[in-house]
Amino acid sequence: YINLWNRRGAAVFGMLPVALRRKVRAQIATTKLLKAGVRRKLQHTFAGREDSIESLFLDNFYCAFAQDEQQRLLSSPPSAIYGNYLRHWDARPEASPLWRMLYADQKTYLVELLMKQDQMSMASSIESRVPFLDHTFVEFVSRIPAGLRLEGLRHLKRLLKSALVDRLPPEILERGKQGFCVPFGEWFRGPLAGTLDDTLAPDRLASEGLFDVGAVRRLVAEHLSGRRDHASVLWSLYTFERWAAEHLGGGRLL
Repeated sequence: YINLWNRRGAAVFGMLPVALRRKVRAQIATTKLLKAGVRRKLQHTFAGREDSIESLFLDNFYCAFAQDEQQRLLSSPPSAIYGNYLRHWDARPEASPLWRMLYADQKTYLVELLMKQDQMSMASSIESRVPFLDHTFVEFVSRIPAGLRLEGLRHLKRLLKSALVDRLPPEILERGKQGFCVPFGEWFRGPLAGTLDDTLAPDRLASEGLFDVGAVRRLVAEHLSGRRDHASVLWSLYTFERWAAEHLGGGRLL
């Protein structure tokens, strides 16, 4: 829903002069009148993003590293990072944005998610099932008009909740969405500060040749000093480096 709201808002915001739009985005990123959390949320809206599927959706929510981050961090940035997703997004240009997002997600993100779900459950000797992905059910749901799927922010998963209204209590059906937030930022400034510094050490990064050493070290220094919060990007770099050390050579990290 947020992605659809962003697209609608972008259509209105795009009517403003280019210079004014750039000024608004710059103010959102730098103003001290707003708390850091509020600035971060605004930067995920149409007011803080460019009007394109790459910026509003893929850079914004889909990828581990946005395109500008890849340009800064990678020693040899890829040329078409969203080619696979956009191929499915462009398959039916006449379809509604909701349908196109759902279709592209099924062909990309869902495939990766199911692979992880299968591997993690099997690794724990658990036979997991995904009943909502029964092909007959998926084919039926894909034909439901967009207007019946969404009805504002207070009525998400409207059809599913209606179908289960006589099976689940109101406190379950009407409970707000609950995320699973992990305090990476605090950990990296606290108990994991030394481990982060060792994992993203300059000599290790230089020997791999994958990342721009100076760019990564600036992120580490800014985060550890408290000047900026780079928790999300640093967590991705941290987990990749620890995986690479174990599986691509270079010795396992403690």
